[in-house]
Amino acid sequence: MDFESLNAKNAIDLTAVITTPENIQFEYRIAGPFRRLPALLIDFVIRIIGFSLLVFAFSIMGVSFPVSISVLVMAGFLAYFALDWFYGILFETYWNGQTPGKWLTKIRVISTDGRPINAYHATIRNFLRFADFAPMVSFEVFSADAPPYYGIPTFLVSLICMTITSRFQRLGDIAAGTMVIVNDRTWITSNVKLEDPRVASLSEYIPANFRMSSTLAKAIALYAERRARIPIARRLELASHLARPLLKQFDFREDTSPDLLLCALYYREFVAKEAFTEKNRFTPPPPKLADPLPPTATSSSQISLPPLLNTPAESNAVLSVPISSSKETQS
Repeated sequence: MDFESLNAKNAIDLTAVITTPENIQFEYRIAGPFRRLPALLIDFVIRIIGFSLLVFAFSIMGVSFPVSISVLVMAGFLAYFALDWFYGILFETYWNGQTPGKWLTKIRVISTDGRPINAYHATIRNFLRFADFAPMVSFEVFSADAPPYYGIPTFLVSLICMTITSRFQRLGDIAAGTMVIVNDRTWITSNVKLEDPRVASLSEYIPANFRMSSTLAKAIALYAERRARIPIARRLELASHLARPLLKQFDFREDTSPDLLLCALYYREFVAKEAFTEKNRFTPPPPKLADPLPPTATSSSQISLPPLLNTPAESNAVLSVPISSSKETQS
């Protein structure tokens, strides 16, 4: 993966550019320490509230049932351990790299290659969280009568790591290969011109149950936005990386133009998405005809097979599409 830092004028949140093996570039705005601190505080408050509710429930159980105090105390310690250690792991694994605090502050954890994190990433970065809190300060700093318990984090290790890394990674992020990004994304719409009628025709053959992942949708949108500025030979080369597995998945002919397929996917996802619902969608058999040209006449219940783009001269359709951007562009 190729990483770059853009927007060097911003000393807190830099923009990283990630180039995938398919030569598709993604831009992410890295979340700095001041962007991540509110999420940390929100998650801390949520854990405290959750633990307080559990203590209240245990208290009611102790009054209503013949349960010994030692059992309730042990259950309380286990509940505190589970909330403190597994809160972040479970949420980040099953909630697209976000905890409630990250969701509210619009940040997200992703791997350094731009992919969603898994349970391994979430476990490593959360188990090293206490190392990022070091060194700890005793409660005695507030009062001489306070117990000598070192439980106040200073976050010095975390801040030093963020300062010396280009993607503001704390120690847990470095070990897990993750980074935290700003997840505030909007689509800026503009005039869409799909002058090649074969784009809309081919989109009718895409299986009705096909759903794009967010990564694939963004890759196709970026490709469509930039394709007019890419030489035709290079355009077909780039499109083939994304289109090749989709052609097999859709059971399309191998000589179907990858450029045309990506344009059809873009058309279905961003231009006429509402027309492609399970309720209203008509799906004809997949195109496997020997003749790439459409039949001269079709019945009203049939959709003709669009001609395939097999020559560079035919693949230069004009597209003007929305681009992905953000107020704090999209870990």
